[in-house]
Amino acid sequence: MAVDHNSARSNRESGVKDDGGSGIGIGDGSAKSGAVDHNSSRSNRESGVKGGGSSTQGLGTTLGIIKTGFTVATVIVLVAAGADLYKMYSDHVDINLEDHVTDAFFQLSDDENSITGEIGFDIPKMGYFDKSIIVLIHLKIDESDPVTENDFSFTYKLGSGEKRYDKFELNKLDPVTKDKIDKEVPLDIEYTTTITIVYLGVELGPTTSELGTKVTRMQTA
Repeated sequence: MAVDHNSARSNRESGVKDDGGSGIGIGDGSAKSGAVDHNSSRSNRESGVKGGGSSTQGLGTTLGIIKTGFTVATVIVLVAAGADLYKMYSDHVDINLEDHVTDAFFQLSDDENSITGEIGFDIPKMGYFDKSIIVLIHLKIDESDPVTENDFSFTYKLGSGEKRYDKFELNKLDPVTKDKIDKEVPLDIEYTTTITIVYLGVELGPTTSELGTKVTRMQTA
């Protein structure tokens, strides 16, 4: 029987091509599936960097707006405070504060060993905003020997209308004063008023003013 060498060779070549084709196909698929796409990775990294930059830029813009708003608010407050202080000092000069300390009233205690009294205040508002004053009252009995005196302090809100303070008291009266009381001689009591304006909880030293000394006569009979 004759062998067809051409046919056998054709079959072998065909097999090699198929196996080689199959092998190459499998190898190519594995290589492609396991390979790293560097272009894709780089693109992802660039996207992440760009995204982070946008967030940082947005935060910076927000902080800038907040800072600008705070600066504007601070300027407005300072301008308003400056205008108020200017008006306050102007009013402080124009108003005769001594006229707004009303007459005082004093009397003997029942046992005639002390003197009690009250003083009224009706000081108008100064400036645009509400303020208070610290009032210092120095009391002294004229011709007392040794001197009978005492200091009293309290707070008054400017522009709040007339207020009368009745916590004034002189104790341990001196011999000269007691002798006058026994003889039913009237007593002259001096009261000196000093005020200091309080602005936003701070005492303004330059506004401290002495309103002068007034004398009220107290009957002892």
